[in-house]
Amino acid sequence: MSVSSESVSVFSVANLWEMIEGSLEPLMTTRFRLRGTLQDVSLRRHLYCSLADRAAGATAAKVNAVIFASDLSRIRFELLSRGLGELEGDVEVVAIGRLSTYRPAGRVSFVIEQLDYDEMRRLGRAELERLRAALIEEGIFDANKRRELSAVPLRIGIVTSEAGTVQHDFTRVLVRSGFRFSWRLYPTRVTGTQAADEMAGVIQQADAGGYDLIVLLRGGGAESELALFNTEAVVRSVVNCTTPVWCAIGHAADDVLVNEVAHRALDVPQSVATALVERVERYRLDMTELVERAVEAIAVRLRDEEARSRSMAARVIGSCHVGLTQFRVSQAEQLASLHRLAEGRCRRDVEEIRRSSQGLRSALQLRLAHERPRLLTHAVMVRAVHQHLGAEANGIEELRTMLDLRDPRSQLRQGYAILQDRDGRWLTSAAELLREEWVRAIMADGTVEMKRSEGGVLT
Repeated sequence: MSVSSESVSVFSVANLWEMIEGSLEPLMTTRFRLRGTLQDVSLRRHLYCSLADRAAGATAAKVNAVIFASDLSRIRFELLSRGLGELEGDVEVVAIGRLSTYRPAGRVSFVIEQLDYDEMRRLGRAELERLRAALIEEGIFDANKRRELSAVPLRIGIVTSEAGTVQHDFTRVLVRSGFRFSWRLYPTRVTGTQAADEMAGVIQQADAGGYDLIVLLRGGGAESELALFNTEAVVRSVVNCTTPVWCAIGHAADDVLVNEVAHRALDVPQSVATALVERVERYRLDMTELVERAVEAIAVRLRDEEARSRSMAARVIGSCHVGLTQFRVSQAEQLASLHRLAEGRCRRDVEEIRRSSQGLRSALQLRLAHERPRLLTHAVMVRAVHQHLGAEANGIEELRTMLDLRDPRSQLRQGYAILQDRDGRWLTSAAELLREEWVRAIMADGTVEMKRSEGGVLT
């Protein structure tokens, strides 16, 4: 549908502003409260800024705002006296004022004449409770408290301001302890809620450094100065940190949510350092006591083992003496038996030789008496007799040699052995030897006892 230019009213800019101001007159003549977050803060005698509504971290709506110099000093004094900090970016306020227009610049502004300090505190507390409830509902409120802290936390990541003496107060205690602490500073701003994202990023960076502990330090301050440690970004960075986090941000620490979610919270940086030194010292003392107990237990065990070993050695030595005595007696009996056997056989052999010699001598005498006349007349017979006697002598020598060979001692000296069973019976065949489980071998220089092994071999 087309609209004729003749049917459309033509207004001047001034006419438009008159209509705008007319419609906004109730808000321009009556003071009302406006809640928003300060942005774009600029101080040029008067304080110029924007009030913004933020949804999910993004700006949903914005309006220009101004605090004139006549009201600015009073408002700033009230903020500081109530511990609510400064007028700076990202600070949420509840402002009391009215709308104002400035036609030359085409601007509608909210003129802040006063702040509702009680409502600001209530809203801050309400936001804090909302964040606490959200963390509890997600089941991560005490996540960092559940992180396991090393028994000897020597590698420390320090998150604090690079300026000031806080880090030096902390490290001075560590150096004086004499323990081998090592640390690295991760500098960040520690004041102003606008530094929340910066501090959260620094904590995440320290978490990736592989430290035993991260310490979050600040030198104290008013409630508004510590508001940074109530921001969701900083609180969640501590909650999600895989490294235990200890906090010491000043004497007003009990009012800060970061301390509630951290692994441990203390009042001042020196207290954190002292607690670390005490933990390492306690571990050293515990280990010293443990080592002393272990040494004592080992000493007692060694004494018991020494006494047991001495008793066992005495029993073994006594048993060996008894065994050696029995072995010597048994060996002596065996040698005596062998000597008796050899002497008996020698006596029998000597008697047999003597009888044989006597018989030969008698036969020779008879034969010589019978042959004497012929031998006297026949020289050939004489020579034959001599030859016969030589042959007989050789026969006697052969008999003596045979007797020596039959002597058991001669046989033993030649490397032979005599075998006996457990009852002392002589073993004269391989079949008898194979039937025996235990055999005694008598040799020239002693005896050896042998027992059949599982493989059937005598060892």
